Amino acid sequence: MEAETGQALTARSGSNLAAAFFCLPRETRQAMSVFYGFCRLVDDVADSSSLSLGQKQEGLAFWRAEIERAYRDVPRSPLGRELASVVRRYRIAREPLEEIVNGVEMDLRQSRYRTFAELEVYCRRVASAVGLVSIEIFGCRRPESRCYAEDLGMAFQLTNILRDVQKDAAVGRVYLPEEELAEFGLGVEDVLLGRWSEEMHDLCLFQYLRAKHYFARSHRWIHPEDQRRLVASEAMRAVYEAILEKIRKAEFRIFSGASRMGKFERAGRMAAALFAFSRQRRLSWNPPRRVMVLGAGFAGMAAAVEATLSGDRVALREARAQVGGRAGSFLEAKSGERLDTGQHLLMGCYRETLRLLRSLGAEKKLLWIDPLRIPFRGAAGESLLEAWPLPSPWHLLGAFLGYREISWKDRWAAIRLIGSLLFGRAPLPEETAERWLRRRKQPQGIVRALWEPLCLAACNQDLSRASARMLVAVIRRSLLGSRKDSALVFCRGDLGDLLAKECERLLRFCGGSLSCRSPVSRLLFSGGRLEAIEDACGERGEVDQAVSALPWNALRSLLPEGSALQKICRSIGEEPILNLYLWTDRPLTREIVVGFLDSPVHWLFCREEILGKAATRGHAYAVVISAAQSWKELSREAVADRVVEEIRQRLPGAAEVHLLHSFLYRAQGGTPSLSPEACAMRPGPRTEWRNFWIAGDWTNTGLPATIEGAVQSGISAVRAMNRADGEEKALPPVPSGEWGMAEARQERRGS
Repeated sequence: MEAETGQALTARSGSNLAAAFFCLPRETRQAMSVFYGFCRLVDDVADSSSLSLGQKQEGLAFWRAEIERAYRDVPRSPLGRELASVVRRYRIAREPLEEIVNGVEMDLRQSRYRTFAELEVYCRRVASAVGLVSIEIFGCRRPESRCYAEDLGMAFQLTNILRDVQKDAAVGRVYLPEEELAEFGLGVEDVLLGRWSEEMHDLCLFQYLRAKHYFARSHRWIHPEDQRRLVASEAMRAVYEAILEKIRKAEFRIFSGASRMGKFERAGRMAAALFAFSRQRRLSWNPPRRVMVLGAGFAGMAAAVEATLSGDRVALREARAQVGGRAGSFLEAKSGERLDTGQHLLMGCYRETLRLLRSLGAEKKLLWIDPLRIPFRGAAGESLLEAWPLPSPWHLLGAFLGYREISWKDRWAAIRLIGSLLFGRAPLPEETAERWLRRRKQPQGIVRALWEPLCLAACNQDLSRASARMLVAVIRRSLLGSRKDSALVFCRGDLGDLLAKECERLLRFCGGSLSCRSPVSRLLFSGGRLEAIEDACGERGEVDQAVSALPWNALRSLLPEGSALQKICRSIGEEPILNLYLWTDRPLTREIVVGFLDSPVHWLFCREEILGKAATRGHAYAVVISAAQSWKELSREAVADRVVEEIRQRLPGAAEVHLLHSFLYRAQGGTPSLSPEACAMRPGPRTEWRNFWIAGDWTNTGLPATIEGAVQSGISAVRAMNRADGEEKALPPVPSGEWGMAEARQERRGS
């Protein structure tokens, strides 16, 4: 094997790396073939089934000596002499070559990795070090290209590990960190024996997300000056990212071997990547940053996930003991149950929220009511709003036809209204929902039975005060989309836990952090940017970029006096919501949700049906009262008495039910005001400080203050930050003294 040349070894390897060399200039291709031949031969020594451990160690010791001779003397092997020529020609540092041998040697003495930190050392030796040598042969000039090589090498090796779990297990190697296996309730034996499970799926999902983080991070390091020199490595990126996506599409069935890529598919991927690369204009430079996200509600968690998967290192800070913000959970002492800060629900049209949950594997925590089904209770009894199990728009027709609270006149008026929206007839910016409905000639029957409950539920304001455009946004998304868009979706457990564990895990796996009980006391602005963030202990931390996902009423006290954003925050009104939790001795209803018409009480939820388990005491329910200004001064006992009396009048059999316990959660600033005037002032993500961005359901999302609006705002803030950072990043000339080895070589040739 020592007698083979680099080109011969490369030709017989058939690897992804070797396949990318065809797009390189002849001289560079020959040098890469020699270097890759060295990598292949060293790797073959460690993986050989015909050599003893002692012979393998001797083989690696020989190549350590060959590396030393390449820098000091004449190597003994043909490949060693070729390598010496490449080393001298391209001025390649000795350390990465030695690290490659060190990494391969780890396979001789180590078949398990306790932590990711241990595995990272291995990955950087066997993959990142290869990249560090390659960029010198490619002629890269910028120091940022070293970071590119290191992170892309990590992405490649993490993909290899996930692809080759079965192959490695067959020879007794397990590269998945033992700590991370244990975190998902798994052990090394599960890997060695090929045991597939939901836990294995979830573990692989987060390995996949970590690799995606490194792929995104490496791409962000590409400097325009080196962009064209990285054509071969970018062709390899296309192949490896395709392999990673094949693993995901196969639902991480890593013991089936379904994710391997054939030669023709690989060639097609490379050709497509090279064609796209040839047509790509000069990149703007937007290197990875340290991003601080303030507030771990749904907006903050969405921003943190988006930034992490964009390649940034993220620190997410939350002042409270747990995440969730205004859609969180807490322990109620007397019942011993965990309650949400108000009963929230999602809908099938919450596309960004559902996409976020799916991306982190949290969608299994959801309960779907599809097709839509809501029984309403009015003075005349029950009327069911239930969509037909048919494609759109027939599902909606079925709901209207079966809803006995509305007349044929009401149905026709609703269909006309929906038709006008389909043809783009939007309300005026200054119109309230009430004025718009009147202008669209909606009868009182349909207003009372459909549009008013919808407005109260989504906007937390009655029709006379809510913006018509907010109501229309809800109608468009929930009623004018697919049947699934109108479905109701509940969290099967604590709302505060819906995303908490998954978000924290993703940040930790990708080098970030989530810190609870970490309040911010001051934001220090200077020179048109946020300079530092000060915590309650007076400690200051500098950041490259920051996203505030705090509510408007918490953010305003942290902003400079008289700033434009502070004025906006102070001008935003607040709309209260009351959430009353009830425990009764007998069931009130087995319906998951019941709507009340012509009542000060709006919604009743059966928590046992939602959570799928019995209450610790009696039967548990949640009552929601929106736009609750008139209830603000009432005591808990008075609110409970009034609500229970209303329920007894509406629900058959409820008169005999006795109340065991109640708990009132008052959300005084439950949502921001959504009047036409308030909507006109909702800010976008950009602020007057160039590295400080805002997110939250109170910002200008085009939606009411819902979980979907919060998630959308967090994603939008990070994407706006990425665009602005790329646009504003200056591209300075390379100063003398920062040129890499390739430039020194060019200077020597010209002299």
